Amino acid sequence: MNAAIRPWPKDEFEARLRELGRYYHIHHPYHRLMATGRLTPAQLRAWVANRYYYQISIPLKDAALIANCPDRAVRRRWLQRIVDHDGRQGRDGGIEAWIRLGEACGLERREIVSETHVLPGVRFAVDAYVDFVRRSDWQAGVCSSLTELFAPTIHRERITGWPEHYPWIEPDGLSYFRNRIGEAHRDVEHGLSIVLDAFDTRALQERALEIVRFKLEVLWTMADAMYHAYVTDMPPFFCVGDEEWTSGSTTDR
Repeated sequence: MNAAIRPWPKDEFEARLRELGRYYHIHHPYHRLMATGRLTPAQLRAWVANRYYYQISIPLKDAALIANCPDRAVRRRWLQRIVDHDGRQGRDGGIEAWIRLGEACGLERREIVSETHVLPGVRFAVDAYVDFVRRSDWQAGVCSSLTELFAPTIHRERITGWPEHYPWIEPDGLSYFRNRIGEAHRDVEHGLSIVLDAFDTRALQERALEIVRFKLEVLWTMADAMYHAYVTDMPPFFCVGDEEWTSGSTTDR
């Protein structure tokens, strides 16, 4: 076989997937401001309120993946992700933990769950991700989840940095990030093993890289929308005098 089209060994394939971490949204200016304590309370609240839409969409994405998957063993294990976010009888999940994070930041529950502050750019990006998983084969859906490779770093950064930079946030609100460190490691191990086995030709491996790039673009686009709205003061329709978005913004608090 021509070396140019020979599949990469699994260790090289994994290394190429991990190299894409340089495009993770942890490097976006909005997140760098967050990590260094330079977001205002209103800007941080705006991020939490917008990110809520991503949180509630993840179980929908995972349910779509399960619906596309004929492998019972994979479905059984993937189902845990939905439980992690939605919770179960007697135990709250990640979505409820995210709402508590918002409350700890000064948002009211009704503000968060009503999606009042969700920007169009954030909504479009998240919906594109869910739609991609619905329309793709289940292995591609698994591959799109591999941005979790880079997530534990950002969770640890928030757990250690936020108490110093944002002492006004109630400490209990950070439980979401603490819980996700262990969950993300578990999920990455499962998802990565599937991708390394299923994407076993050079063409499929290159496709896997494209899928992860797409997911990275989703996350980056979400941050772009928030940066324009809350840092450069260019919310949707700002130049045509639309009061609905400016009055509904969290930037005035």
